[in-house]
Amino acid sequence: MATGEESAEVWYHRGQALCSTRDYDKAIACYDKALELSPGDPVLWRRKGFALIKAGRYEEAAACFDRALAIDPDDATAWQRKGYVLVHLGEHENAVACCDRALMLDPEHILAWQSRGWVLGTMCRYDEAADCYEAILAIDPDRGSAAWHRDRMWERRDLAALASEIREAERFIEVPACIRDVARERDYGNVGLARAVLRELVGRAERAAVQRP
Repeated sequence: MATGEESAEVWYHRGQALCSTRDYDKAIACYDKALELSPGDPVLWRRKGFALIKAGRYEEAAACFDRALAIDPDDATAWQRKGYVLVHLGEHENAVACCDRALMLDPEHILAWQSRGWVLGTMCRYDEAADCYEAILAIDPDRGSAAWHRDRMWERRDLAALASEIREAERFIEVPACIRDVARERDYGNVGLARAVLRELVGRAERAAVQRP
């Protein structure tokens, strides 16, 4: 953090302490006091932005990260947090771009990979999301949460594929209720079996159609 006046440091640390107790509104007020004294400190803008995220004030948080990045455009964490905020504002593509910028600056920024995976998952881009969690595991193989999220992305990918295959199969056969139930109930454990059975049923229908005189 920039040195600035000592009282700015005092307000900053008060804000940090209040964040640790989840008293975010009071923490924001402390960061405002610090910024009155040291408006050119990007860390203060970033910390205020973080507190605003926790308070659910996303537009204000985005403005704080913009201020931080105007001062220090190479702050990977500010880019990552801006990306996180933009998802909540419905700007998914821009959120991915912010995460990409963070990772260009710091390829081992785990939170940026995590945010990128989360955003891509909400966009139903499951393979790309899974790749993000794989990248985390390459950096930290013991991070079990990344493996869990990767596996969930694979499950959602396969479920989406089943739903698509059901729609296609309806052109040829009456899709059994049990297969529809797997998709409707999100029965991830039986998605692979349902897809295999559906392919076999469609294959039989196609072969029968070819053999008709």
